[in-house]
Amino acid sequence: MVIGQKTIQKINNSANYNNSSSLVIHINDNWVVFCLFSKTKLIDLNKVNFLHEKKSAFILKTIKKYLKSFSKKNTPIKVKLIYYNKSSALVPHYLFDDKNSLNYLKYNTRIQINDLAANDLILEDQINNVYIPYTDINNYIFEKFKAFDFYHYSSVLLEKLSNELTDNFSQKVFLNINNSFIDILYFKNKQLIFFNSFDYKSKEDILYYLLFTFSELSLNPDNIHLVCCGLIDLDSELYALLYNYIRNIELLEFHEIEGIESNILKSNVLLSSFQ
Repeated sequence: MVIGQKTIQKINNSANYNNSSSLVIHINDNWVVFCLFSKTKLIDLNKVNFLHEKKSAFILKTIKKYLKSFSKKNTPIKVKLIYYNKSSALVPHYLFDDKNSLNYLKYNTRIQINDLAANDLILEDQINNVYIPYTDINNYIFEKFKAFDFYHYSSVLLEKLSNELTDNFSQKVFLNINNSFIDILYFKNKQLIFFNSFDYKSKEDILYYLLFTFSELSLNPDNIHLVCCGLIDLDSELYALLYNYIRNIELLEFHEIEGIESNILKSNVLLSSFQ
């Protein structure tokens, strides 16, 4: 997968270490997941759950504690950060101006005086996904590794699911189910028309947000092709509930990652697929 995203500094550190592992850190205000890969094999998986939402300073302490477990010889040579937050906005590339990045966010995000916006150029350079990363975390990773990449999770998700578009259907809705929130995407003629995320507490919440989206987009549940991924399977109560209202449901299955089997991986389609 290719995202038009900045690399903080292009320095090859491979000569400094004896291994070839790469670390992907998934960062949310309620949890952090560390995925350590050796080439395409997942060799270590750790998830730290917080009792309630935490500020970036607390999350940074969690990251520092994890990184202290590595010796100099086995420190990863590549690091990527994936930010899961609601401080993001999709902007058509032809309308995007880097100087106005924070202005794109001011209508759906509380902007702080020291906030700095970043953006991912996605979907064949058609869209800039503007968001606010945690500056203190980025600065620490830069100081420690000298080179790293960071993305917003929705950039990675949009790229991943856009690869599932085919010529068989002119319209597709994707439903991605995470532990506490869902993502709904709508593509028409392979162009992104709609993307939004919703917090949920029950399977009925998921149905409500999905049908509400169908209504807003004037989509017919009897005809639309719904593609689901994440925390859903044929035997789940959620699938049975959705099938009462939507007949054309496909469950998307990705290749299982080699190395570790864990329910943590099932809770987020991005954990095992982004090295």
